[in-house]
Amino acid sequence: MSKSKKIFFVSLALFCVSLFFFGVYNIVFKKTVVPVNQSAQNKAVLEKKPAEVAKISQSAILPISSEAILAPVIISNTDTLKYYSQTNGQVYQIDFNGNNKKNLSDKTLTGLTGVLWSPDKNKVITSFARNGGIDFYYYDYGSQKSAPIKKNVDAIAWQNTGNRIFYKYYDSKTKKRTLNISDPDGSNWLKLTDVDFRDVSIAQIPASGLISFWNKPDAFFPTALKTISLIGGDAKDIFSGVFGADYLWNNNGTNALVSNSDKKGGTKMQLSVINENGGELKNLDIATLVSKCAWLSDNKNIICAVPGEIPANSIMPNDYDSGKIHTADTFWKINTQTGEKSAVIDVSKIDKNYDATNLFFNLDESILFFQNRTDGKLYRMAL
Repeated sequence: MSKSKKIFFVSLALFCVSLFFFGVYNIVFKKTVVPVNQSAQNKAVLEKKPAEVAKISQSAILPISSEAILAPVIISNTDTLKYYSQTNGQVYQIDFNGNNKKNLSDKTLTGLTGVLWSPDKNKVITSFARNGGIDFYYYDYGSQKSAPIKKNVDAIAWQNTGNRIFYKYYDSKTKKRTLNISDPDGSNWLKLTDVDFRDVSIAQIPASGLISFWNKPDAFFPTALKTISLIGGDAKDIFSGVFGADYLWNNNGTNALVSNSDKKGGTKMQLSVINENGGELKNLDIATLVSKCAWLSDNKNIICAVPGEIPANSIMPNDYDSGKIHTADTFWKINTQTGEKSAVIDVSKIDKNYDATNLFFNLDESILFFQNRTDGKLYRMAL
């Protein structure tokens, strides 16, 4: 055999041996490698079935908190929120994506039922269920000082500007009910007017020197919306004649939403809008409650969670306010001037039942936050 043929066969043999060992390596030793910069979250998604990945990527409503909470608010000029835990009453901070949770106050507050943040978000009025009634306390996070609110107070609201509060007081001796204004610790007190009804809602009208108040909604009683000056005087009736009504002022006090029962003891709700004087009533042809709505900053558009089918023979809003029923909501944007409506999110992307309340927005109104009454958690939705 010639020398050239020997070289050819030796080279061919070496090539075949190399192919054999390369094949053994790929079969026995080589493994699937996840890139080192792949996050744990993305890795989990990659390992899911295609249908599960699609569901995650198309989800438009996302949970922010992992627990039931009270009184979520945005910390000024940040992308973070703070809230009270329903479990232990402690205060936490969390970012808009539900991450970077931080404990701001580890004091356990047993029996906490409600929290009212001051306009600057640095002070609170807290309420506690005790001895068959409700006790209120004032706390200043800046000075770290607290004070109990006087007894026989059962409704409180913050002044829109400043640090004063409005409250309804019941005098057990005279049997009279009054609407008052004072500093949170009870000093600099002034009676504004007498109140005819037991349960009352209070809200200062934005950009005005007026306070509005009304008897809490009950489908069996007509609701009277009244206003009075911050310095007292005669109260003025501005809207009445509907049953179970509740109200929500826009940001400049020029209009208010009205939700009310369609009749005495009715089973349906209707949403309308009135001007600051209680006139120009306009039915918006949508069935929801003002507690499920929020005004946008243009003061003409609103976003509302709209309940699906309400159980037959329900009394509205009584059965909803008492917690007897929960709703499965869709989300809508409504122009209160034209009545035009558009869906905020496609119904097919609503993956569970949301009974939405306490709606609010981030600064540029690109995110809607709300609480789900069904589980008490905070959720977000991109707008």
